[in-house]
Amino acid sequence: MELNDNWYTLYEALYGTNFNRLMTVGTPTEGYENYPLSTIDDIRELIEEYYPKNEFYISLYDFNSKDPVISWDRLDNAKYEKYAKKDCILFRFKQNTDIIREEIVDLTEIEQFMFIRRSINLGNNKSMIKDMKNVSESIEKLFNIKPLAIFNGYSEGYLYIFTDELKLKNPTITFYYFYKFIENYADTVTLKYLNIDPFSQIVTMPGSENNYSRLYAKPFDITASYPAIIKNSENNILESIDLGKNQDTHALESLLKTVDDEISKRKSEGNTNAWNYDLDKLFNERRE
Repeated sequence: MELNDNWYTLYEALYGTNFNRLMTVGTPTEGYENYPLSTIDDIRELIEEYYPKNEFYISLYDFNSKDPVISWDRLDNAKYEKYAKKDCILFRFKQNTDIIREEIVDLTEIEQFMFIRRSINLGNNKSMIKDMKNVSESIEKLFNIKPLAIFNGYSEGYLYIFTDELKLKNPTITFYYFYKFIENYADTVTLKYLNIDPFSQIVTMPGSENNYSRLYAKPFDITASYPAIIKNSENNILESIDLGKNQDTHALESLLKTVDDEISKRKSEGNTNAWNYDLDKLFNERRE
């Protein structure tokens, strides 16, 4: 099975044609290898060589640097934060799979696959999908923006908001408080951000097949039913899709700039513990 041209059209819309990104390719059993990406042709070559038996992960951001991302220290977030083209905000949702891992530890490979697929079909990811819908509805209500929703085929979901490039002095801290605000506003428990460096993370590339579930990472209709969302991921057929890149995001960008400026102000006053700032007042006008 191969990816059709609709997927490459999606990649070009998501990533452009020239960039500085990182791709990770591999499987849970055989391990993963990192590759530098500079053009859309690099993506095509890797897919033609390794698809569909391998999973594909790609860096969330393009980086304004001549140094390939693959050469950077993954434990030092400074370069990632400095050079990332901040034109996208990602909401990352993670469903706990501890129970599944405990249940399949003594099963054969085919039994593991059947158990995982049955667990997903019966609703293992329902709370995550519900959280994604709640956050998407909240974003639309607060900012009149419809995020792009993607399910990775196993235990993660993503909501993408595409913005103009953000010029922030404190991007990691600014995003942290925005995620906290959305988490409380939408009453979600599967939104993950506390232990993720937003400018060095990688995400499942759409079209990749998950090795555990054999479901494909695909965009989906956030208003669809849970069975329809899982059914959508059973094949790699991609219809045309609107990424929502042309929406008016000025209200959201203005809010983030206000938060960023306040963080800078408090730092200049000698309060350097930015993780403990109380910035709820900055978000009050967005609440009901």
